[in-house]
Amino acid sequence: MIRHILSATLLTALSFSANAAQTLVTQKSKIDFSFKQMGVTVDGGFKNFSAKVDFDPGKPEKTQAEISVDLASIDVGGSDGNTEAKKKPWFDVASFPKATFVASSIKALGNNKFEAKGKLTIKGISRDVSTQLTAKPEAGNLIVEGNLPILRLQYKLGEGVWADTETVADQVIIKFKIALAGTAGK
Repeated sequence: MIRHILSATLLTALSFSANAAQTLVTQKSKIDFSFKQMGVTVDGGFKNFSAKVDFDPGKPEKTQAEISVDLASIDVGGSDGNTEAKKKPWFDVASFPKATFVASSIKALGNNKFEAKGKLTIKGISRDVSTQLTAKPEAGNLIVEGNLPILRLQYKLGEGVWADTETVADQVIIKFKIALAGTAGK
């Protein structure tokens, strides 16, 4: 169940906003997550997500980015866990099929590092988030990578008996790698 929660968070953390001039290279992109369940690290990810991005590392203040994650595409390593993560106490995919991240600002920090701020929405709950990321050219694409720690209970991920943080830790780390083809602003 924890894997499911983390997956949703990762997908949301990678979202950037509209009118993108760049194209997501899906085979080189991923949104993963990790969390601790009964003290053991569990890894998972989302198979389907989309990104609308217009990001020029030379002009980060003009960035527009939105990432949308298909929560039904969660993979925590087994069919039982995948089924449980989609249920109401976790992602409630029937009511909330997508998680999103919309960037509000991106600021250069130097050495290909940036700070991104925006809104992460999971289960209809929106929170301001901030994370650091890197952006580097690689094989003709722009690779944007980073981690976003979130607290699952702030998004009601793991309600009822699953709210016990000794069973499933509150912190989930969303890990994203977004490969973009094309040129920003064109």
